Formats: sequence, structure tokens, C-alpha cells
Amino acid sequence: MQSDNKQQDSSLEQAEKLYAHVRELAQFKYDGELRREDSLIQQSSNMQTAFAFSTAALFMIAPIALEYRGNLSVHFFLAAFSSITAFLLLSLAFASLAQKRYAHEAFPDVEVIEKEISDNYQSFVTKAQQDKQWVNVIGKLQKSKSQINDKRVKHIMWSMKSFSAALILSVFWYVVTICKIL
Repeated sequence: MQSDNKQQDSSLEQAEKLYAHVRELAQFKYDGELRREDSLIQQSSNMQTAFAFSTAALFMIAPIALEYRGNLSVHFFLAAFSSITAFLLLSLAFASLAQKRYAHEAFPDVEVIEKEISDNYQSFVTKAQQDKQWVNVIGKLQKSKSQINDKRVKHIMWSMKSFSAALILSVFWYVVTICKIL
């Protein structure tokens, strides 16, 4: 009988150690998703800043280019500046979408937690059972954050691609302009 109690205590102790380890890993993963979210939002802000500077530069150059256009038509410059602006606007739109605050899984209200524990108190007596509950809760939160962050990454990637396209178009129109002038 005493051997059975020792085995049970040993199993309980092992379960507590294992769930404490799982809890620590789950918390680490959740904290990582929070840092990832902050980083992605910062990156989208940087894309918005790049949009602002690029658009300002583009519209500062436009009147000068039109004034000294020589034999090039206004329609030529309209096409050039419009195509570049369109991709810059796309970049801004995707960067703004990356900052959107999506609905996500949240910690349950205190009343919900208290009711669950009150109704199932025998399931939360040991430290391992308590850690298991924590892992389940934090796992839902982490998964929700991860899915939202994956959306943010896609928006930022499209923002960067659109911005790159605007830069490529700027070089393209510059080369075309030089070729037409010569």
C-alpha cells in the first residue's frame, strides 16, 4: 500500500514537473507572438513613412519635370506619375491593413474562470492540473495571435512589393525620359 502511494506521489511529482515545463514553453511562445505583433506593426509604420517621403518627393519633382519637359507631352508625364502613384497608394493601403486591429481570442473573464473551477474543482487540485488549464488558455491566445500575425506578414509583403514596383517604375520612367530626350 505504501509502495502504491510512493508511486502515485512520484507520478504526481513528475506530472507537475512536465506541465510546469509545458507551461513555460507555452508562455515563451505566446510572448514571442506578442513581440512579433509589435515588430510587424512597427514595420508597417515604417512602410507608411516610406510612402510619405516617396510621395512628397514625387510631387515635388512633378512640377519641375513639367516645367522643363521640353518636347515631351503632358500625357507622358501623367502616365508616368500616375503609375508610380498608384503603386505607392497600394503600398500605403497594404501597410495600413497590416496595422488593423483584428478581433482575437482573449483571456476568459474572471467569472468564467471562477465558475469553471468551482464546477470542476476536483480537476484543478494539483499543480499539474492548474498548469494544464493555463497551457490550454494560453494556447488558444497564442494560436489566435499567430493567425493574425500571419495576416499582417502577408499585408506587409504586399506593401513592400508595391513599394518596390513604384521604385522600379520610377527608374523605368527615368530611363524612358532620358531615351526620349536624347
